[in-house]
Amino acid sequence: MATWMCCLFSVAFRLKAKLLSCIAMINVYEFLRYQPELYKQFNCKDLMFVYYYCPQTIRKVDVFTHYNILSFVIEGRKLIHRPDNTYLLEEGHCYFFKTGAYNQELYLDEGWRSMNFYIPDSYLQQLVENYPQIYDQKSEPESLFDQVNELKINDLISQLAQRMLAYFTDGQAPTEAMLEQCFRELFLAIQAEPGNQSLVGYLGKLAKRTSPSLYMIMETNFMYNLSLHEFAQLAHQSLPTFKREFKRMFNIPPAQWLLQKRLSHAGILLRTTEKSISDIVRESGFESGSHFSRVFKNQFGESPLQYRKQLSFS
Repeated sequence: MATWMCCLFSVAFRLKAKLLSCIAMINVYEFLRYQPELYKQFNCKDLMFVYYYCPQTIRKVDVFTHYNILSFVIEGRKLIHRPDNTYLLEEGHCYFFKTGAYNQELYLDEGWRSMNFYIPDSYLQQLVENYPQIYDQKSEPESLFDQVNELKINDLISQLAQRMLAYFTDGQAPTEAMLEQCFRELFLAIQAEPGNQSLVGYLGKLAKRTSPSLYMIMETNFMYNLSLHEFAQLAHQSLPTFKREFKRMFNIPPAQWLLQKRLSHAGILLRTTEKSISDIVRESGFESGSHFSRVFKNQFGESPLQYRKQLSFS
């Protein structure tokens, strides 16, 4: 990628990240998909393959993806934060991200280069149907497979990954058939590695679902500033269908449920941590500090600071 294009992307990402930080999350798939002039990328059926070679210029960015991501880190390190864990992504390693939201943070101002594959649930489910013998015997609990998972790499996986990487550096674009064949060989080799059986178990369970678990989507992502439309994306539903299914499952409108969950989460952070109010606002999914203070006072009868002070004297 030309240097000026990398710089252009950095400026564009910085401006958009600052703008969206108070309004909405960044959908990384859509951000990349609709800016092909800034990335080397190939699209094959519902898959998207991207070669990413630009520094992140914002210290922390909240993002989400409604596609699974298989990522090979070529250069640099990066921190990925989830409420229950922090992951350090390192050069030469491979990671699988489930759909959902997370916070990504620069690591010591290092540059970042990776090859990412964006994979919808539907493709993974079809893969399981085509190769049932791989998944029939796997029964590992889904809890063993986190939101972000490091995968084991062997020589065959490395060779196949290098073959995929060569498509981005060669002058001639591959056909869709070549892309899918190479990707499928790579992904099957990853699953054949004994150290990746938790992935195999997860995919086996994923294939048995007729739709994403709305309960899991909400419980694992409510603390991010996702809009109802973005939650609907994660559920692979239209917004009206999402609202209807949510009301049927939870007996409460999604906006009301989100407000209660976020206020409860913020209250826990106020009671159990010394985090600043601004950090609690961001880590509880509120769009701004003023909005948080207003709804918090309506719920608890006092401001967040007064609430915390009362606890310190009790």
